[in-house]
Amino acid sequence: MNARFLGQTMFSPEGNNLSQVIHRFAEIPFDDLTHLASHLAQTPIALITFMDVSHQWLKSQVGLTEKIHPYLNFCEFIIYLQCQFQSLREDQEDPDHSLTPNSSNSTLKLSPEPIIIPDTWDDQRFSSQPLVKQDHGIRFYLGIPLITTDNLMVGMLSIMDYQPRKLSPETIKALQALNNQIISQINLHRQLIHSKTKLSQLEDIINERKQVWEVVRQERDFVCAVLDTVSALVIVLDPDGRIIRFNRTCEQLTGYSAEEVEGKTFDELGVNLLPLDSGSSTASGAMMIEFDEPPKSVKTQNSVPLIPNQTRLNAWETEWVKPNGQRHWITWSNTALFQANGLVKYVIATGIDITERRQSEVRMELLERAITESPSGIVISDFAATDCPIIYCNPAFEKLTGYSQEEVLGRNCRMLQGEDTDPKELARLRDAIAQNTDCSVTLKNYRKDGNYFWNELSISPVRDREGSLTHFIGIQTDITQRKQSEDALRESEARYRLLADHATDLISRHSNDGTYLYASPASQQLLGYQPEELIGKSVYDLIHTEDLAGTQEKYLLLRNSQDIYTLSYRIRCHNGEYIWFESTCHGLRNQNSQDIDEIIAVSRNITERKQAETLLLERSRLSQLEAEVGTALGHGGSIATILGRCIQAIAQYPDVAGVGIWTLNLNSNQLELQANAGLTVHEHNITETDVLTCSIPYPLPLMKNLTFDFPLVVEGRLVGLMAICSHFTLNDEARGVLGWVANALAVGIDRVKAREELQSRREGLLFRLASQIRDSLDIDTILGTAVSEIRALLQVDQCHFLWYMHIQPNQQPSFAVTHESLNPDLSNGLQDYPPEQIPLLAEKIRMAQTIKIDNIHTTKALDESTCRFLQATGIFSFLLLPLETRSGQRGAVVCNHYGEYRPWRDSEVELVRAVVDQLAIAIDQAELYAQTRAAALAAQTQAFHLSEALQDLKQKESQLIQSEKMSSLGQMVAGVAHEINNPVNFIYGNLTYAKEYTQDILELLELYQEIYPIATPALQAKAEEIELEFLSEDLPKILSSMEMGADRIRQIVVSLRSFSRLDEAEMKPVNIHDGIDSTLLILQNRLKPKGSSGGIELIKEYGKLPKVECYAGQLNQVFMNLIGNAIDALDNQSEPRIIKITTEIIHPNLKEHKGKLPPLEQVRITIRDNGPGIEDKVKNRLFDPFFTTKPVGKGTGLGLSISYKIVVEQHLGEILCYRDQDNFTAFQVSIPIFQKEQNQ
Repeated sequence: MNARFLGQTMFSPEGNNLSQVIHRFAEIPFDDLTHLASHLAQTPIALITFMDVSHQWLKSQVGLTEKIHPYLNFCEFIIYLQCQFQSLREDQEDPDHSLTPNSSNSTLKLSPEPIIIPDTWDDQRFSSQPLVKQDHGIRFYLGIPLITTDNLMVGMLSIMDYQPRKLSPETIKALQALNNQIISQINLHRQLIHSKTKLSQLEDIINERKQVWEVVRQERDFVCAVLDTVSALVIVLDPDGRIIRFNRTCEQLTGYSAEEVEGKTFDELGVNLLPLDSGSSTASGAMMIEFDEPPKSVKTQNSVPLIPNQTRLNAWETEWVKPNGQRHWITWSNTALFQANGLVKYVIATGIDITERRQSEVRMELLERAITESPSGIVISDFAATDCPIIYCNPAFEKLTGYSQEEVLGRNCRMLQGEDTDPKELARLRDAIAQNTDCSVTLKNYRKDGNYFWNELSISPVRDREGSLTHFIGIQTDITQRKQSEDALRESEARYRLLADHATDLISRHSNDGTYLYASPASQQLLGYQPEELIGKSVYDLIHTEDLAGTQEKYLLLRNSQDIYTLSYRIRCHNGEYIWFESTCHGLRNQNSQDIDEIIAVSRNITERKQAETLLLERSRLSQLEAEVGTALGHGGSIATILGRCIQAIAQYPDVAGVGIWTLNLNSNQLELQANAGLTVHEHNITETDVLTCSIPYPLPLMKNLTFDFPLVVEGRLVGLMAICSHFTLNDEARGVLGWVANALAVGIDRVKAREELQSRREGLLFRLASQIRDSLDIDTILGTAVSEIRALLQVDQCHFLWYMHIQPNQQPSFAVTHESLNPDLSNGLQDYPPEQIPLLAEKIRMAQTIKIDNIHTTKALDESTCRFLQATGIFSFLLLPLETRSGQRGAVVCNHYGEYRPWRDSEVELVRAVVDQLAIAIDQAELYAQTRAAALAAQTQAFHLSEALQDLKQKESQLIQSEKMSSLGQMVAGVAHEINNPVNFIYGNLTYAKEYTQDILELLELYQEIYPIATPALQAKAEEIELEFLSEDLPKILSSMEMGADRIRQIVVSLRSFSRLDEAEMKPVNIHDGIDSTLLILQNRLKPKGSSGGIELIKEYGKLPKVECYAGQLNQVFMNLIGNAIDALDNQSEPRIIKITTEIIHPNLKEHKGKLPPLEQVRITIRDNGPGIEDKVKNRLFDPFFTTKPVGKGTGLGLSISYKIVVEQHLGEILCYRDQDNFTAFQVSIPIFQKEQNQ
């Protein structure tokens, strides 16, 4: 009863097969899980049981050794109690809920909570259970239901013990987790079993359907094979217009594969299958189809009729454009397959490719339009009909003949012929028609209005596909204008041939390579060739080789342009001689390629003209040569420059291969080459004798040429030679021109030499005069030199300088000759100029006008009185050049020549004018110099006083600043020395006591060691640790060193206090050595070695000096400046670097003393260094204020100046700088020992 109840309440019908499939759970490790449960609970018994609607069985157990049925019954009883408890709890929660054994549709909501019975003896429900009543019966039980995901209880995990017990919550949770793992494994395996069952069922269904589909496939393959073998295009569409089937013909024609188009509409393929003249469209690429019986309803996805009823088309044509752009014309028809309900299931569209037919139709239409639009008249005649009547003519034929199409059709073309139509051409036309061949003739036909026209007729037979002649087509072209042009051309050719045959010029035609194609009869007269002899020859074979390149270059120009060109060249005649030809050429170009086909040339003989041109060119060149040589000579310059220009002009003459010009050296009597060009001529020296005797030697290389010599002679004097080297013999005209050139060169050379000589003399005179002016500004010396130089240069008898004096306007002017140069051979000359006899001279001087008289007896430039006076003195030639100074003084330079006439050349007058200008400048400079000297002397005197005052002021200011600096320095040094002195005295005073105390302690220590020679171990260890013996020896030494350091500090303090006496105003006796030592102490840091350079070696050689009365602070400043300068001088000096300081007493030499008081004894302090020394030019300025040799920023230039003031002015001593015998730079300071007596 329990089993049935359990099966009805806990198991659904799907669980009936649990016992059949439980054996498939072998993959689940139930034994391991059971052992794990026993281990977790620490119980002796654990088991897993399964159950279904029929029975319960044990799957796995631990701890059971007896029969298992009691245990299974005990588990079933536990499950029964749990189900009752669950049912009662649900009734309490839901009163309407009831569970009875007959309520098959009701199920319990099973709880996965564990069933725990801590002690079965305490529960009366188990009192009747055998396993509880027996000895060692079950006292403890824990069961966890195995509930699947679909709320089915399939078993129980049970834990039993023979002792009552209570499990911890952690153990219970672990058992629940283990139970969940068992349930998960069961669920997975149940799902796997269920899936395998369904898979088996599905395989059965698939096998059944495979059989059906195999039959369908065979039918489909048959249909597809049939469709693919059909030559038409077959496309199967569904009601939505999507492609279902695309046969192979469609693939081949459209370029699409069946896979590419399947499921697509024509719109998606970009193809329009509607008729081109249809104004309506369908949706989704639907085709417009007509049916014998229209279907009830065909809808697309968008509810748009796929097959509209209002459009009825049996067939239509569309254009299909393939993906590669190729076009096909297709005519379509349709078939529809209907479903049982009358709706369309498939639409089968069938198409036929009519592309070739459409192309033929297009071609026919094109041909018809072409014939209609052709400018030539076209007629077609029927060969099969009688007399071949015209069956077609195009509009051009109507326009050409004037007949309309109605007037032409049915008639023969003979209607256009006239009486004067060429019978030969007509016979050729009839023969061609009879032989069924092509033919072209030219006929004179007549239009409808009676006017003729020339007709170029071409006929061709037209045959059908079998080759039979059916028609003739005739093409007629109006060539009337061309015939007229040809007639005119023939007449023109006849006229031009007549002209060519009688022309004196040679008219020729050439191919593009120069070959004669035609030559006029003039070739016989011009070249000696018959025209037939020239034809076939190349003109380039007859042209002179020197002119060939130019001719071919002209031909290249003709090829590249359309211009006509003219050229001159030499051509060989039949007799072998060359004559000059001038040809005018024009190229005839191909209309298509624009290349030259022929060259037309008109040529004439220009030999005489060329000869005249050559002669004229020769004359022109000679004239140009004369002009260029004249220009070269006129530009002036030195002989080499002038001759260089002349050489360049002569070398340009074509017949001259080389030219050279020599000038005669009067000293060596040899010709010297000045300029040459081209071939070198006369490479060795030529003497004047060689030229005059015409025995000029020629070098061997000139034997191949002709050399012409032209002596350059002026007034019978040879001045040079011109040699011309030519390839040809010079004609007389050329010789004459070159002779003129030689004379012009001779005159030019002579003139340049004279000008150079005069220029040299002029420059010499001016140079001497300028030198005299520079050397002396004394007017007398300058004027005396000037008149002497002018007389010597001009070679005149007398030259003097006179002053023109006109003090008062009402007084008569007077002349005073102040300087004169007279020819020694002349006893006397003009010495005085009476103003009353020569009034014109005074006027000329006042007006600054030059007087130049070559012949005093014939001149008209002077008045009678002046002329008579000059003649009376024996003067033959007279020259006066006035001058005027800036101050207004006037004078003149006068040149007189006696005994003979002397022409004054312009160059000589110009020279004297330059001298006079220099004299005026010299006089002005002399006057200005005198004035300047007076003003400079006054200014110099004033400047000297101002400079002394300024210098004295600067020195006092500098000394004041320096004294203030040194005073401040002294105060600072004194303060530092005072502050250092106190602690040093404290240290030094306590050192004495420290030495005594230390010595007492050491003596006590020695006494202890003597009395107690054996010390305790602790004392020995301490003595060794502090090194007692070394400490006893070293401690007195340390105290001695401290005493020496303290002494050194005291000395430094004393030196600082001694140096700090800079501001002491009174003079008192001091120890000079102390001042020097204190200065050295301050400079000690600069004397030490620095870096890699060694220090400065200091040598002190002090003499025995008494105390010297002086200003100690100022004297220390002198020592500081001198020793500091010595250190600066040794900065860049290589080692050894030495400073030597020497002091001594100087005893005066009474014999040399000439004063009233005997000189006092002095002390001399000498400071030397082995530096680079001081230049002599610098020594003179060493003690000048602000003069320094140090770089900018390192010296003020006041140190030595202040030292000089202190030593010389303050102490009445002296300071010197010199170089001693050891090459040391020495500064020596000497001051008196007693200043007061010296001052007295």
